[in-house]
Amino acid sequence: MVKSWIAAAVLLLGAGGPGGQAPPPNLPPAIAYGKARHLADLANRRVNESSGLACSRIKKDLFWTHNDSGDLPRVYAFDREGKARGVFQIPNVKARDWEDMASFRTATGAYLVLADVGDNQGKRKSCTIYLAKEPALARPGRAVGKLDVVRTIRFKYADGPRNCEAVAVDPASRTIYLIGKTGRPPCGVYALPIAKKGGKALAVARRIAALNVPVVTAMDISPDGQRCIVLTYGPAVEYRRAPGETWQSAFKRPGRTLGMPHRRQGESICYGPDGKGLYLTSEGAPAPLWSVPPVDPKQPDDAKKAEGVNDVQTPPGPQSRVAPAIPPLHRATQPTRSLARSLSSPTRR
Repeated sequence: MVKSWIAAAVLLLGAGGPGGQAPPPNLPPAIAYGKARHLADLANRRVNESSGLACSRIKKDLFWTHNDSGDLPRVYAFDREGKARGVFQIPNVKARDWEDMASFRTATGAYLVLADVGDNQGKRKSCTIYLAKEPALARPGRAVGKLDVVRTIRFKYADGPRNCEAVAVDPASRTIYLIGKTGRPPCGVYALPIAKKGGKALAVARRIAALNVPVVTAMDISPDGQRCIVLTYGPAVEYRRAPGETWQSAFKRPGRTLGMPHRRQGESICYGPDGKGLYLTSEGAPAPLWSVPPVDPKQPDDAKKAEGVNDVQTPPGPQSRVAPAIPPLHRATQPTRSLARSLSSPTRR
């Protein structure tokens, strides 16, 4: 099944040509990526279905992951060498079908986002996203502890249940983004605002865009808010947005298809702390850790490293009726104060 999805993704993404609206003049430049590097295999063999990946917002070269459905509600920390750095339980929550995670920072600290959004049968009446404070791992070695959930977001989709494996956070606009997993494009992009206060009422994720990308398995937004990477079982597609632009507008332009390393079942990707390099894991044990580093094509050695990287324009999805635009961003690198204040007062289930 995964092989057929990979073939479909390569065929559909590779067939794209230019389309959509013209890019704004202040669009961030495209990053030149080098060849993928296999950095390590994760030492902790309990990570056997790595289905989400996020870089630490506290410590350099530290990463977080979780397993797919079937594991306890917990996250695993590891470094670039694959060494286990910690296991943290999340009490009083369920791990029904965790499919992705993300990380972000505000004025009040660093946070991890855990997305219980899998719905293979398309029957869930609601899904749940947990926001937890990222723990600081000050000492070398393996830590064991618990994460405090500061926000529990129960939500539904405005247009009905759907399967999702891709979640990212834009802290500047106080928005969580989700992408539906479909066998063929288009796939819907949904925006879910992070409420200032928790409540019992279901939040609503509304469709803001459609992408010409099949079988989306993960996504991430760079720390500066300028780039969004969307992963399939095969290639990935990167989108860029200009300062002050919304993702709803940016997703109307063609994405840039990037070749990714072969993975057994790749369902996780994240930007590094610099917002340029990419990191991936895969299901299976031992779980591999891959990097796709940025390079400088003007340097002879880096130019050789960039050879073989697929770079194709992926057309946008069909134009459809979507929700009103998310309020525009003014400074993507500065999370809004209201989000920082809203997360400063933990709420527990």
